[in-house]
Amino acid sequence: MMRFKQFKPALLLILSLVSASSFASTQQLETLLEPLSIGERAKVDNTQVISAKLLSRVYQVRQYQPLWQDRDYAGTMLDVIKSADDEGLSKEDYHYSKLVELYQQLSASSWQDEYRSNVFEVLLSDGIITYAIHLLNGKVNPSMLGKTWNYDETHLDFDTTLKQLEEHIKAHTVADAIAGLAPKIAPYHQLKQYLAQYKDLAARYPFSPIPYTEVIKPGSTSPSVQGIATRLTELGYLAASAPADNSAAVNQPLTYDSTLEAAVRQFQTDHSLKADGVIGAGTMAALNVPYSQRVDQIRINLERARWLSANLPANYLIVNLAGYELLLFKDNSLSWRTDIIIGKINAKTPLFKSKLKYVVVNPTWTVPRSISTEIINHLRKDPDYLQKKHFKVVEGSGTPVDASGIDWHSMTRKNFPYWFVQDPGEDNSLGLVKFIFPNQYSIYLHDTPAKSLFEQTDRAFSHGCIRVKDPLVLADKLLSANANWSSNTLSSKLSEGKTENLFLDEPLDILIMYWTVTLKDGKIKFYNDIYKRDPVLIEALNRPTYEGVLADDGLLNTME
Repeated sequence: MMRFKQFKPALLLILSLVSASSFASTQQLETLLEPLSIGERAKVDNTQVISAKLLSRVYQVRQYQPLWQDRDYAGTMLDVIKSADDEGLSKEDYHYSKLVELYQQLSASSWQDEYRSNVFEVLLSDGIITYAIHLLNGKVNPSMLGKTWNYDETHLDFDTTLKQLEEHIKAHTVADAIAGLAPKIAPYHQLKQYLAQYKDLAARYPFSPIPYTEVIKPGSTSPSVQGIATRLTELGYLAASAPADNSAAVNQPLTYDSTLEAAVRQFQTDHSLKADGVIGAGTMAALNVPYSQRVDQIRINLERARWLSANLPANYLIVNLAGYELLLFKDNSLSWRTDIIIGKINAKTPLFKSKLKYVVVNPTWTVPRSISTEIINHLRKDPDYLQKKHFKVVEGSGTPVDASGIDWHSMTRKNFPYWFVQDPGEDNSLGLVKFIFPNQYSIYLHDTPAKSLFEQTDRAFSHGCIRVKDPLVLADKLLSANANWSSNTLSSKLSEGKTENLFLDEPLDILIMYWTVTLKDGKIKFYNDIYKRDPVLIEALNRPTYEGVLADDGLLNTME
């Protein structure tokens, strides 16, 4: 007992020192974060804090107690932030170099520098939180790139999220939690593998354009053949032991043989070119895209994948405009695909989401005002055009109008008071079926009598709506989930010739997207950036991130 009484003053002194140290630490942390809490765009140790408002709230709720008290574990978070590069993001957006420098300095001084310890604490929290938000919703706010964007972000409840973060830090499971925020759709993870592959190609091989002077056909000779063979070997289309049919020096004419032709055809297929084996300007342009640019293309489309909500349903439709394809997913797996035709350059199909609610069989077509000029021009040349194409003229109420009394030469889109309506039938511009999903742009999916256009590689031919190559198959697949639907129901409805709306028992999410790189049959596929959306996105993706703010209903990422 005597020994304890002698020890007690020393114990109280130690506890008071620890308490004072803890108080001083939290007080310093509060002082460091004070500019953030009053809404200033603050820098910490000359480093811009990104998620300033969110970070300030985190520490206010914690009464400025540090999150990263296990310093060794905090050090492992540097590898987590470094892995942002593998996601197509940039580790430097999350203070990577600054954190590495601070961690090395603090470790060397046994963490005696309290100010630097607090700077490390703040920047690590800021980096981890911002990285998590970017993985969940993307770095770039897509609504800033297009006014039609109406996709949902994944919102998180602040209190729940903070509690989970604290628990993951305590359990040393932050890395797993961060990894779990990445998109779950299969193409995302496969594209990450190709990102690593193209980064490796960019690092290993100096890139110089292959000279091109004329079209190279199979069996011909050209000085460019050796460069083409080398490029295709690097990309894995040719075995390293099979350059061409001889081993002449670079820039000497080589024969374009059958082995190289097979590789060229596969390359053309994978890069959305006509797979005819003929090396023209388009094929050579694709061969001359630097590997570093391919890296950026993959990064762009990883970002687009992050824009999809983590709360996707199990069944949905994706319309990929850049890929001219429609993808039907069931139970989160690709079930079926078909080709599509999209809006022309001057009539771009917008990006948005909706719910597909019903299929119209034997539809009529009410010609939009924007297209009525084309009909009027036809009528000026051929007065029988309406009869030949099964059009009628109606008032806004639907009352038919005698078109024979209209002076078409005096009509324009502005002064034409009526509407053109095309009767149902195989020559109807909408074909035999159309698919309706409510939206303010009057966009829908539909059949088309102009089937030959699907033979084209680039298929931007419509006035904005989306034409489907196999619409009857799509209709049957969508309606087959309905009660009392049989395999011959659709054909029976079509044969009646009557316009009818067939509602889905369960409306299906439809997502109109724009992916210039994706996966097809497990292989990477590059598409032409027909709407020129990639440059503005890579510029935004490479721009430094400034601030992530807290929305009323959760975490919301913004970019300035």
